[in-house]
Amino acid sequence: MNYIKISDLDDVSVLFIRCIREWLKAVFYSQNPMPILKFLLSVYKAEKTAIPLDNFMASIILSRSKKINFKTIKCCFLSKSEYDILSIMYYFQVNNEQRGIILMNNMVEKLYWITAVSCSKLICKDFTDLGLFFNITKKDYFNEPIINNVINYDFKGKKYI
Repeated sequence: MNYIKISDLDDVSVLFIRCIREWLKAVFYSQNPMPILKFLLSVYKAEKTAIPLDNFMASIILSRSKKINFKTIKCCFLSKSEYDILSIMYYFQVNNEQRGIILMNNMVEKLYWITAVSCSKLICKDFTDLGLFFNITKKDYFNEPIINNVINYDFKGKKYI
């Protein structure tokens, strides 16, 4: 089976995945994710994108009834949820909002949906203004490898599942 490796992605997608994973790590350890997000985004002078990214990720994580999965920082493969987020950003950036919204419906509950959509549009606008473009080269995502040491954590309830 083929899996999407982080090394196969372009620089903008790698940056975005790194921001997502660092955000998750900070929230998991009850830390403020803003300093690391601003640091990572400062490479491309996109520090102001940290706030919409923080709100976007919060809307996804708070939608705990939806099934989502993320990898750890050092994992070299992309998870299905990470690929979907990159696809959402890609579709919003190329003005194909219908496809982005379909993907977002699978990740975000209606309660947080408006926040997620507005934040993803802000992220895409900021990236476009800076000349940073998401590029999804593989249209099909193959099944990710089954790993037995998965840690399930309920971010809302702050407990392991």
